[in-house]
Amino acid sequence: MFQVRKKSKISHQSGSRESVASTGNPSTSSTENLSSLKEGQDVIDMRVLYQKVTFEVYFIGIVPNINMGNSQQRDSEAQLIDHIEEAQIDGKLPTSVLEESKVKLSVSQYGLQVLDIKGKEYLQRHPLHTVAQVVQYDDAVGKHNIAVKIGQVTKTVFQCYVFQCLSEEQAQTICQSIRRIFDAITMKTG
Repeated sequence: MFQVRKKSKISHQSGSRESVASTGNPSTSSTENLSSLKEGQDVIDMRVLYQKVTFEVYFIGIVPNINMGNSQQRDSEAQLIDHIEEAQIDGKLPTSVLEESKVKLSVSQYGLQVLDIKGKEYLQRHPLHTVAQVVQYDDAVGKHNIAVKIGQVTKTVFQCYVFQCLSEEQAQTICQSIRRIFDAITMKTG
C-alpha cells in the first residue's frame, strides 16, 4: 500500500523531503544529497507539475471527524482503514457503489478535484496542501479503494473521502500520480 502525507512525507517510497535530507554522509549538504539522489535513483520529471491526470472512479462517501489522536500507538494507515470499515458496518458509508456514483477524479499540482461524470460540475476540491494522507486498500469484498485523508497535519481530526477504483492498477496509478506531484514539488522547493 502507498501512503502520502502532507509536507511531502511519503512512506513506502524513498524520496521524501526527510529521507532525501538524511541520505548519504551526514557532513554533506542537502544539495549534494539531492545530486546523489538524481544520479542513483529516478530523476523527478518537473513536467509533472504542469499535467492534470483524470480518472473515472466511484465516490463511496465521506467519513467525517475521524479522530487520529492515538496514531502513535498504531499505524495511521491501518487506523484510517478501520475507521472506514466501522462507518460501513454502522451503515454511515455504503459497502457497494451505484452507477450514479461514478465521478471524474483529477490530480494536479493544485490538488484533487472531483467532477461529475460529464466533467462539467465540480463536486469537491481538495488543495494539495490539505491532503494529509492517501491510502490504497482492498475492502472486505475485494474492491480496490483509495482513501484520501483531508486536514491539517498538526490536528488530530480529519475528514476521509473514499473512492472505489475500477482495478488495482488504477488505484496504484492514482497513488503514483499523487506521489510524483509531491516529489516534484519537494524537488522544486527543496
